[in-house]
Amino acid sequence: MQYDFDQIIKRSHTHSVKWEFMHIQEQEVNSDTLPFWIADMDFMCPRPLLDAIKKRADKLILGYSMADARYHQAVCSWMAHRFHWTIHPSEIFISSGVVPALIDLILALTQKGAGIIIQRPVYYPFSAIIPHTGRTLVNNPLCCTDGFYTIDFQDLERKAQDPATTMMLFCSPHNPVGRVWTENELLRVAEICLQNNVILVSDEIHGDLLRQESTHFPVAGLLPDEDTIITCTAPSKTFNAAGLQLANIIIKNKEFQQKWSARTGPEFPSPLALAAVEAAYSKAEDWLEQLLVYLDQNFAFMDHYLKEHLPRARFNIPQGTYLAWIDFSRYGYGDQELNEILLKKANVLLEGGPMFGPEGSGYQRMNIACPRSTLTEGLDRIRTALTD
Repeated sequence: MQYDFDQIIKRSHTHSVKWEFMHIQEQEVNSDTLPFWIADMDFMCPRPLLDAIKKRADKLILGYSMADARYHQAVCSWMAHRFHWTIHPSEIFISSGVVPALIDLILALTQKGAGIIIQRPVYYPFSAIIPHTGRTLVNNPLCCTDGFYTIDFQDLERKAQDPATTMMLFCSPHNPVGRVWTENELLRVAEICLQNNVILVSDEIHGDLLRQESTHFPVAGLLPDEDTIITCTAPSKTFNAAGLQLANIIIKNKEFQQKWSARTGPEFPSPLALAAVEAAYSKAEDWLEQLLVYLDQNFAFMDHYLKEHLPRARFNIPQGTYLAWIDFSRYGYGDQELNEILLKKANVLLEGGPMFGPEGSGYQRMNIACPRSTLTEGLDRIRTALTD
């Protein structure tokens, strides 16, 4: 079917965190604040996903449930078709989300005090969960040249060589900077981890959300004979279904599997989530392809808008994700002042760059997965606030 991504869908009275609970991020929001913060989309979910939930609800009982062969086949087929990555059903483990899975992996596979590498600026739970679990954060900061980010491999290798460092949390595609890592970059990261007995945990939740010219390579798929690479995936970002609370964690190593299961116990995902994910992976690829075209157009529109109306803002269209990473530093405001201008004067809610680490100073992350009319309104408000 043809989907209308320009459709405005009212999200009031839906328990929407993005729209109805903005105050958990900033207390001074109001009923007219436009949210461009948390990473969910303002687009209708794929019709096959919604139909599958309705059909499953019509079975009348929503008891404890487990994934079956049809579910596993849907996940395996998607990975093979989209990424040429062969996984076995026995390697699929289910979690309520990628962040809970990262916590469980850290607790199951590393010792207290162990060093865990991240690459800031990065999705802020990475920084939060490491000290929360009693481990030591080891930062391998990304290098930025004219807004384009690369990996400092020399620094990464030096930090991986520390015997106390036993895991790396890797973001691919990277949130918030939007890099889709090349095959060579991925192989080099994996090589450094493998040579130094560092478990590589790759968060690939944005792997389906690419610009037309980009290609995502699951790092585990590049090294099929290695078993110490763990991949965290989920349909939540792909199909705008974060509320289903389901992620697929691909664990090949048998010892890791046993430690994961001992930590997490039996997997009883929501029966509605199982039905929805199976349908999405089996029947909703056309929705995703239409979505990707619309996101590309949103980014092109935004790029033109910023160049014309906010020329001091520096912005590169990201290779992946639906998250814009905008450098406002040339407007001369400190981070706190910029946040206040955007919130109180522009009446928009973005996410300040320092949330992703000190390396994000001067930046704002903006979720552009919304109808173009909403995006236009938000950019108009920002332009007025910053150019008055």
